[in-house]
Amino acid sequence: MKTVFDSCEPRPEVLTGELKEEIFAARLRDVIEGKADPVYQDPALFFENTYPTEGLRVLLNEALGRLTGIKPANNAIIRLETAFGGGKTHNLIALYHAARGHTPDLRFVDGGLIPTPGTVRVVGVVGSDLGQEGLLHNDGVTTYTLWGELAYQLGGPEGYALAAQGDRDRSAPGTGLLERLVGEEPTLIMLDEVARHLRVAKTLPTPTGRSTLAEQTVAFLMSLLEFAASRERVVVVLTLSDPSDAFGQESEDLRQELAEARRVTARQERVITPTGETEIPAIVTHRLFRQIDREAAREVADMYTRFYRRLVEQGVNLPQRALRAEYAKEMATDYPFHPELLNTLTRKTATIPSFQKTRGALRLLAATIRRLWETRPADTYLIHPYHIDLEVDRILDDLTSRLDRPAFKQVVEADIVSPKVGAPAHAQVFDQEWSAAGKPPYTRRVATTVFLHSLTQGVASGVDPADLLLGVLAPGDDPALVHKAAERLYDKGWFFEWDGRRYRFKTEPSLNKIVADEMGMVGRTRAKAELDRRTRQIWKSGVFKVVPFPQEASDVDDDAGPPKLCILHYDAATATPADPAPPELARKIADYAGTQQAYRRFRNNVLFLVADADRVDEMVKTAQRYLAIARITGDTERTAEFTDEQQKKLKKMGEAEELNLRVVITRAYRHLYFPRADAPQKHSNLIHEILPAQDQGEVKQDQTAVVLRMLRQHQKALTGDDPTLAAAYVRSKAWDVNQKSMTTEELRQAFARRLGLPMLLDLNQLKKTVLNGIRSGVWIYYDATIGLGYDAESPPPAVRIDSDAHLYLPEEAARLDLPIKGKVKTDVIVGPEPTCPICGRPRSRCICAEEIEEPTPREPLRGEGVPQQALEQLLDRCHDRGVTHLASLRITVQGDDRTGAKDMRTLGLVVPQMGKGEFRIEQSYNAEFAGMPLFGLPGNPVSAMVVFFLYGRPMLFKMLGRTDEPYRRVRAVAEDFFKGAGKKTAFRRALLRYDPEAPGGHRAASVDSQSSGVLRSMAFGNALVVVPPHTHVEVGEVVEVIPFGEVG
Repeated sequence: MKTVFDSCEPRPEVLTGELKEEIFAARLRDVIEGKADPVYQDPALFFENTYPTEGLRVLLNEALGRLTGIKPANNAIIRLETAFGGGKTHNLIALYHAARGHTPDLRFVDGGLIPTPGTVRVVGVVGSDLGQEGLLHNDGVTTYTLWGELAYQLGGPEGYALAAQGDRDRSAPGTGLLERLVGEEPTLIMLDEVARHLRVAKTLPTPTGRSTLAEQTVAFLMSLLEFAASRERVVVVLTLSDPSDAFGQESEDLRQELAEARRVTARQERVITPTGETEIPAIVTHRLFRQIDREAAREVADMYTRFYRRLVEQGVNLPQRALRAEYAKEMATDYPFHPELLNTLTRKTATIPSFQKTRGALRLLAATIRRLWETRPADTYLIHPYHIDLEVDRILDDLTSRLDRPAFKQVVEADIVSPKVGAPAHAQVFDQEWSAAGKPPYTRRVATTVFLHSLTQGVASGVDPADLLLGVLAPGDDPALVHKAAERLYDKGWFFEWDGRRYRFKTEPSLNKIVADEMGMVGRTRAKAELDRRTRQIWKSGVFKVVPFPQEASDVDDDAGPPKLCILHYDAATATPADPAPPELARKIADYAGTQQAYRRFRNNVLFLVADADRVDEMVKTAQRYLAIARITGDTERTAEFTDEQQKKLKKMGEAEELNLRVVITRAYRHLYFPRADAPQKHSNLIHEILPAQDQGEVKQDQTAVVLRMLRQHQKALTGDDPTLAAAYVRSKAWDVNQKSMTTEELRQAFARRLGLPMLLDLNQLKKTVLNGIRSGVWIYYDATIGLGYDAESPPPAVRIDSDAHLYLPEEAARLDLPIKGKVKTDVIVGPEPTCPICGRPRSRCICAEEIEEPTPREPLRGEGVPQQALEQLLDRCHDRGVTHLASLRITVQGDDRTGAKDMRTLGLVVPQMGKGEFRIEQSYNAEFAGMPLFGLPGNPVSAMVVFFLYGRPMLFKMLGRTDEPYRRVRAVAEDFFKGAGKKTAFRRALLRYDPEAPGGHRAASVDSQSSGVLRSMAFGNALVVVPPHTHVEVGEVVEVIPFGEVG
């Protein structure tokens, strides 16, 4: 495959550097005066170096057709519109040469339209030449205005004399002057950069002070256009810049102010864009190269297309356009330039006004070609964006100082290429390793490409990863190394930025660079301390008892309590996916227990999480980065130096890094080891599983849930949501051969010892299995505390898991002649008086003053004795009467010393046996310590507050020896209805306010709710209305009220 050096021949002036800066800045006036560079002054040379754009061909056809009279219907007024550098002046020069009789080849214009030399008068005025001081000519005449300069060019000193007065007074003439100067002669009038002249003219008033030169100039232009439209062989061509250019506003103002002239000449005007966007590549290649092998261009385009297609098939993220036939055609057309280079220059860099579009591209690419042909890098099949060598001062100046981007010089010197010997830029440092391995300088290529995309400002700044690959990769390149280069720049570069969508260079140091520097101040010791702290927070005890960072077997309890989840420290043990063997520390803890290194008894009750060996460094670096950001944001003096935007970004970075630290920890601790009977003994019967990636990302939840999910997938965890284990299965796994009985506590411990059983995470599951064994006849349940056993025909017992509850094989129970429930007579003991469901006191002594709706009398089911005995009696009653559900259960326990508290604790263990459901539990507790009375309160909050206010407060007053009343009573008019409580005195919450005109001096209104469970009634109310027994309080009645405090 040919390189560009084999298939292309640059023009000699490009290679020698003679394509000087001033050559790119064509000036119409210099051509008219005969003193321009030969490339513009010599018609033949000019057209040889000019590409025949569509706009140029239209211009020549329109203007010459009317000037020669061959096409009299052509437009008299032609307006060229494009940005600076877009070819307006170049087209005027082409028209100048053709109008004076030079015949270019047929690609430009039909030779029959070329006028005979000398038959057309050609004049041109450049707006920038008409400054405040005027334009001095060789014969001493000075012109100040458009009409003065046109008069001078059309008629010499004599012609100027006709316009001299108006020129000096800045007073626009009418069409009469033009009729005398032009008459009926074929005349071409070209006006270049009029908008620039108008900017100066706005500041120049006329002698009368009632107008400006700008206003007079517009008036003259209207006359000129009107005159041209009235003559058959007069053409006026004027140029206007794009609104985005430096004088775009003046151009726009001129468009508006010439609206009337356009109305008059609408049929005589033609607007032409000299250079179309699709023509720029052809213009550039035509101007810079003498010869291009088009067959080689097609071959190279085919080679690149095949390469791109192969990358996409491999999963590389390239833009879809790279595979289209249109893009292959574009590569062949743009050859030897890569389309991404020309597109970047003409669509992004060209938006900078001082770049000057096509002119700027020519200037920059000429220097690039010269440098390429000097260095001739290998395998250059296309000229990519990265071939713009920023090491060349002229190229660097073109892209920085010339574009008003001087700050980008420091970006280049720091991150791309440095002119300082011994102080290479970051890209140069990163590429040293690749260069030594014979690989291309990917980092510099990436940096240069991103730099070109960064010069433009706003939303277009930067390049996304897919477009970056397209601009950097050449056949044979490795896309992974391009990504690696970008990552290196992002990690270490001083000005390189990645916002999640685009890479770009910025002129201020990136926050990543500042943070990276700060990371050097955070040692690994401190970072690991933070890792340890965060790790302890991620896995929390609950279903498992989490044991963070055990160092010895004695650090992990050997019992049958909750399973022990051991988080091994990453410095003590690591694992890899390829090695199923558990770390030595995990085996040691799984096999031994205690300080004496005895064998671990409950081996089925311990499991391990181990960090991945390849992810430990990532954890440490992430912790360093998190702490570095915290150091910066925690220093108020330092953060004050950042902009508001940077401060916000730092805050977001800190928040993101805090979450990221949790993510990397969970991703590192992905190796789970748990006991299983079929695991190799050499691995201490520990099986190795890797937590799936999707689980690692669920970082907001307690990560023990991820472990539990994995255990359930392997049927190694028994939770409340799992099916009940059959008793026969459990007996086969948990009982020894020929074993005839065991306690339920021993059965529970068997789950923690036997590797063939799942880890027991819900005690109710064991109780269900016990009940299953009773129903299926696998065993007899015997409660030693009450001396009764239960078989399949007995009412189901309230199963306890302790050493007093036994499981016997049926034949063993028969041998021991155990008493079986339902087959022996039991006594029922009548319980105590029913209590109030609100305050918890016996109903005969209820003090809550709430009405209790009496249910239909039914004989209560009662049991009495120790908690287990009382509940058993209650279950017997339910069984005998066919009761399957209880509407309410009232339990009263009494005892001296520790007995009462122990019974309360036992009650707490019984409640979970009620199973799943919705319950309302109310509890009151009365106690007395060493003769000191304690006041018992009802369970509902309002009842408790009212009772304490009415009874507790007086008791405290008496104990304190106070003789004043604990509360006072006042009279008030009721503004609302207050309901009574039957035979009891009711105390209703009220809002009491002072009113001297009301009887008793107060008024009382009800709060929004009188329910004893609505606490806000005590917050909004400030008094209690006393409603005597057997009465209600009507509106307007005077009642007794007890205020909570002073009433205003």
